[in-house]
Amino acid sequence: MCHSNRPSTRSRAPRGNAWRRRSASANDHRTMQPGDAERRDRAFPRRAWERGSCGFTLIELLVVIAIIAILIALLLPAVQQAREAARRTQCRNNLKQIGLAVHNYADTNDGVFPINRYGDYAYSAVWNYAYEDSQSWSWLASILPYVDASPLWHTGKIPISALKDSPVFPISLACYLCPSDVIGGPRNERSHYLRTNPLVGMTNYKGVQGANFCWGDWANPGTGGHGCEPWENGDGILYPMNWAHVVRLRDVTDGLSNTTMVGEQTYDPNGPGDMHYGIGFAWAHSVEACAIANFPINARRPNGTPYASGDWQGTNGFRSRHIGGAHFCLADGSVKFLGENMALGLYRALATIKGGEVVNEF
Repeated sequence: MCHSNRPSTRSRAPRGNAWRRRSASANDHRTMQPGDAERRDRAFPRRAWERGSCGFTLIELLVVIAIIAILIALLLPAVQQAREAARRTQCRNNLKQIGLAVHNYADTNDGVFPINRYGDYAYSAVWNYAYEDSQSWSWLASILPYVDASPLWHTGKIPISALKDSPVFPISLACYLCPSDVIGGPRNERSHYLRTNPLVGMTNYKGVQGANFCWGDWANPGTGGHGCEPWENGDGILYPMNWAHVVRLRDVTDGLSNTTMVGEQTYDPNGPGDMHYGIGFAWAHSVEACAIANFPINARRPNGTPYASGDWQGTNGFRSRHIGGAHFCLADGSVKFLGENMALGLYRALATIKGGEVVNEF
C-alpha cells in the first residue's frame, strides 16, 4: 500500500501562537487596520528586548541612588568611630611611652622626677631667665634620651644651648602629639615666653603642676605647705620650678597609683600671647610643657559658657579632643581616661603629691 508524503488534513498538528505571530507579521503590510497593532500587543506581549527597553527607568535609578546614600550615611559614623578608637589607642600608647621614660629617668637619677629648668622668681639668673634666649628647657627635654631620642639631646646641646639657638627647638616628636588633635607641627608661636614668634616643635602632653591656682573662677589653695602660685611652687610633680625643689618618687606620699603626672591639652592657635601666662605648646619650654589641674577637664565657665582663647585664668587646665574626658598618665606609669564630669574635689586630689586626701576608685 502506498502512502502520500503529504499528511492528511485530519493529522495536521494545531498551529500555535508562534505560528500566528509569524503569519500575522508576514501579512501585516496587506491586512493591518487601525488599532490592529495595539490589539496584537495585548494578545501577544513582546519580551523587554523586543520592545527596546532593557535599561533603568529614571525612578529606578533614583531609588538605587537613594539606597546607596542611605548605606553611606549609616557606614560613615562607624568608620569615623573606628578611626577615633585607633587614635585614642595611639594617644594612650604615647602616654605609656612617656610614663616609662619618666621612670627610666628616675631610676637613673636617684629617684628624682624629670626636672624643668625654669629661670624666674628668685632664680632668674640661673637659666638666663625665662624666654627663648634662655636655657629654660622642659621636663620633656629631660626625658629625650629615654624616648629613643638621644641624638636630639646631644645635637641640641641640651641644656647648655639657648632654646632659640638649638637645632632641635623646631622639631616635633610624634610621641608628644595626640593624633586626635590638629596640632601637627612644627609651628610658629608667639607666646609670653617666646616673644619673637619662633618656629617650635609642639606638644599635647603636659606635666601636672598640681591643683593650686590663685586666680579666676576655679581658684584653689595649695596643699602640703604649698601656696596658690602654681609655677613657682606647685603641689604636683612636674611644675616649672621643680629643679629648685626636686620631687622624688618617695615624696609622693599620696601613692603613685593615686597621683596624676601627665595629661592632655588641645591646641589653640589663638591661645598664646603676651601676658597670657602659662599658655603655649612648645615641648621644649618649661612652662609651656606643664598645665594645672585646679580646673575641671575641658573647663568652661561656671555658667556653662566657654572661655575665650588666651584667657589664662580659665584655659590653663587639661582638655582633649576625645569625647567625655582626657587621658592621664599616673605616677606609677599606668594610663587612665578621666571623665570630664568626675567630682572636682577628687580630680584635684589626684593632682597633688602629699595632700593626704582619701581617694576612692576612679
